Amino acid sequence: MLASAAAWAQPVIRAENGVLNASSYTADIARGSWLVIFGTGLGPATLAVHSGPLPYQTTLSGTSVTFTPASGGAAVSARLWYTSAGQLAALLPSSTPAGDYDVRVVYNGQTSAARRVKVVERNFGFATQAQNGAGPAQATYGGADLNRFTTGTLGQWSIRPAKAGDTMVLWGTGLGADLASDLDGGSSGDQAAAAQVRVIVGGIETTPLYAGRSGGSPGLDQINFAVPPGVAPGCFVSLQVRAGGRTSNAGSIAVVQADQNVCGHPTLSQAQLTRLDQGGTLVIGSLNLSKTSTKLSVPGLGSLDSRTESASGSFGRFSVDAVGSSNFSLLQIGSCFVFRRIGTSDELAQGSTPAPLDAGAQLMLNGPNAVNKAIVRPGASRTYSTTLYSSGFQGFGGSGSPTLTQGSYTITGAGGADIGAFTARVDLPGDFVWSNADSIADPIRRGSDLRITWTGGGAGLVAIAGMAGNPAGGTQQNPIYDAAVFSCISPASAGSFTVPASVLQQLPAVSGDMTGGALGILSVSAVPDATKGQGVFSAPLTAGGTIEQGFFSYTVGSTKMTGWN
Repeated sequence: MLASAAAWAQPVIRAENGVLNASSYTADIARGSWLVIFGTGLGPATLAVHSGPLPYQTTLSGTSVTFTPASGGAAVSARLWYTSAGQLAALLPSSTPAGDYDVRVVYNGQTSAARRVKVVERNFGFATQAQNGAGPAQATYGGADLNRFTTGTLGQWSIRPAKAGDTMVLWGTGLGADLASDLDGGSSGDQAAAAQVRVIVGGIETTPLYAGRSGGSPGLDQINFAVPPGVAPGCFVSLQVRAGGRTSNAGSIAVVQADQNVCGHPTLSQAQLTRLDQGGTLVIGSLNLSKTSTKLSVPGLGSLDSRTESASGSFGRFSVDAVGSSNFSLLQIGSCFVFRRIGTSDELAQGSTPAPLDAGAQLMLNGPNAVNKAIVRPGASRTYSTTLYSSGFQGFGGSGSPTLTQGSYTITGAGGADIGAFTARVDLPGDFVWSNADSIADPIRRGSDLRITWTGGGAGLVAIAGMAGNPAGGTQQNPIYDAAVFSCISPASAGSFTVPASVLQQLPAVSGDMTGGALGILSVSAVPDATKGQGVFSAPLTAGGTIEQGFFSYTVGSTKMTGWN
């Protein structure tokens, strides 16, 4: 009886990010592209996959998907590739006009509530090794060769890093409508010019050799491009595609010099890179000292300033996507990268983290002005944090007293269920000043280059980050944003950096008025240089082995809440 009732339960599409590009897992569905839907009761308990000849059918194992124009009109039936209770994949016909749609899933006669989705002309996303749109790309060289950190084999595949001049292939979906493809996998040919496709490798833009449908596979796009000769080698060379004015998910490829067969990483060993290539994980610890000032404008109150000092830490088991999308892997000195993230304001800045590991009840901070300061886990959290000082706003909400100053700090942990006892050390630099912060107008013009100047930062780096996003869920107290984020890294000794307009234009236009719900941020901060071993540590695990990577970083700088127009 219970099984029968479950089989006929109403399907439910997940409320947040329930309908996404099948390759990039980003919102907005392009005409003629593959999409995934997440939820419950969407199909049979056992995965069912289309197994007959083309074309894909509009019903599979009792599941169907419809797109109904929000403005009214006949529903469009998507074509199913696979279906299961928690996830399905479908092809949106190329004939579907752009606009807002209500998506519904029908399973065994039961219809889900509608989820509002935007259909757009183009929204290309490429496949990644983790199959979730994050981390290193699932890029090939043609045939049975995959791009990886090391040289060897992975099952039936040969693997190796890329070299300048290599022709590579990105696989994905969302380049736009192609009526010749939907039914039998035909192709209307190269769309690179029509879609204004550009591949951005390590900050260098290049025109693809081909961008269009892959013959024989409805909705599947391939972009062939040559690795530019000027790209700096690395394990996580940033990779994005711009098509139709939109930027794809952010990923990476491994690139080496002509005489090398393993990519170089400042902290990851060859053995660790091999482990990631073979599907393994790394245990990574992250500690941070933060000393920041924030300025925002509130209608009726004017400009409000706040200063905050804090200490935090977390430990997790990272697969290749978490390693590849973490900020330490995307560090490229002297250049910028742009990516899209969905999450809280902290997740936008730091990226998502895996399930945390237990390093004990608390951590301990010592250094100038800090003697056995406890860094605790709030509630049931396994992420450690404490506010050392907050000035509040206009005298309200302040706590503690200024603590962090130039000098050497240590964080120690007695160990817990997963992480053993450890000690980590970092040298905090002296004062860092974003010298032209007050002269940057609000809102910031995205169509012009943005020059940033500063003093201080010691022998480390300066990170310049901007965000622009709109609410996509969550609560009023803890909203979820859909945002574009850019990050530029410069040696602190340079004293200035110019963010190109081509980077700024990839951010959406948002108001600087936070009371309207939008998020607009520009921050400039001194950070350590992990490529020189600054703030890198290791420590034992209680269950054997070591923390493969430990980062004790600092963030000393300023943040402006601002609009982008």
